[in-house]
Amino acid sequence: MSSFEIWLTIVLMGLVTYLPRLLPMAFLSQIVMPRWLEIWLKYVPTSIFGALIFSEIFLRGEVVDTSFFNPHLWAGGIAFLVAFFSRSLPGTIGVGCLAFWLIQQYIFPSL
Repeated sequence: MSSFEIWLTIVLMGLVTYLPRLLPMAFLSQIVMPRWLEIWLKYVPTSIFGALIFSEIFLRGEVVDTSFFNPHLWAGGIAFLVAFFSRSLPGTIGVGCLAFWLIQQYIFPSL
């Protein structure tokens, strides 16, 4: 691969990464949305994040796992408590990861 092809690839990858973020902002900033739509759209990131987290905690393949022996559920519960009381995203992520590792290593090592 030549030097030109490498630089062209880098520039095109940058455009493909940047344009999907820029274009909606450029077009939607000119549109006045109704107040009810703005309020509704504020819940979209939270609901997407919740869907990602809950599927990771509760789904094992296509089976819902709410058993006592689900280390993801235990670590998620601990992370929820930290998030509720501290309101700290980095703290919640750190404690959640540490809790999951400790649970997986020492409480349910065979799972």
